[in-house]
Amino acid sequence: MTDQEGGRRSGTRGGPTGPAGPAGPGGSAGPGPAGPTKEMVERLFDGSASAYDRTGPSVFGRFGARLAGLVPLAPGSQVLDVAAGNGAVLLPVARRLGRDGQVTGIDLSSGMLREAGRAAEAEGLANVRLLRMDAEHLEFPDESFDAAFCAHGVFLFPDREAALREMYRVTKPGGYAGVSIFGNTPPAFRPAWGMLVEQLMAYGVGVRVPDPLAYYTPQEMETLLRQAGFRSIETLSEATDIVYVDPDDWWGFLLTMAPRPAILSMDEPARAGFKREYLDLLRPLFRADGLHLAVSMVYATARR
Repeated sequence: MTDQEGGRRSGTRGGPTGPAGPAGPGGSAGPGPAGPTKEMVERLFDGSASAYDRTGPSVFGRFGARLAGLVPLAPGSQVLDVAAGNGAVLLPVARRLGRDGQVTGIDLSSGMLREAGRAAEAEGLANVRLLRMDAEHLEFPDESFDAAFCAHGVFLFPDREAALREMYRVTKPGGYAGVSIFGNTPPAFRPAWGMLVEQLMAYGVGVRVPDPLAYYTPQEMETLLRQAGFRSIETLSEATDIVYVDPDDWWGFLLTMAPRPAILSMDEPARAGFKREYLDLLRPLFRADGLHLAVSMVYATARR
């Protein structure tokens, strides 16, 4: 029942002096002209919730299940999933916990929470609670959870340090944290993403697109967790190909991500021309089985 409201591993030795500015697809390191505000993030994911990770191959479901499996969870555990989305981590965690445990998913997007609730109900998962909540201001007492997760969400928080400190605050002493983020070896979805950004700029709308796909190194993720108070930090970097079998699969994926507001801001004739030109540019990149785009993920686990 739901309440709606082949990798490389490293430890904590030799960490960097501090995190560098992330670089997004088609962008460069350091702050961009406009980062995503909470209102922009909420609108983006409310608008894309019904299609998110369901057009073409499942990207976030695959990576969410991987993160969920890296953190040990005892039966009966109380678990928090921050920026839960439509359930990429929440659902595999709920399956593991059994009836005596519970996973609480929080998100700013009511649309995403609605989709997560529908997925949980379809599987008969009665150990899921869903709440609309700001990750930077968690409405839970100190030391409430045995483990806290955040998959693919840290880069969306205007104050990522505050969000990680909140995760630390609500985790019990000795409890676990699991965080994942896009890595930079290689940067995700190149070259198709960079080509899209260039064309958006040519149409005069590129600079208006917030870039929520930020790249992190394992060392940067480790530093952020250590600064939040976590210890015993381990990171794992993995790369894989995502294959989009036809151009419309990739286009549909883009309409659930950061480019959505810019693309939809065009009138219908301009949008049709933009799509045609962009997909024509991509066609030489397609192989017999589709468009192969490399994605790397950084997974981090830690203890409080």
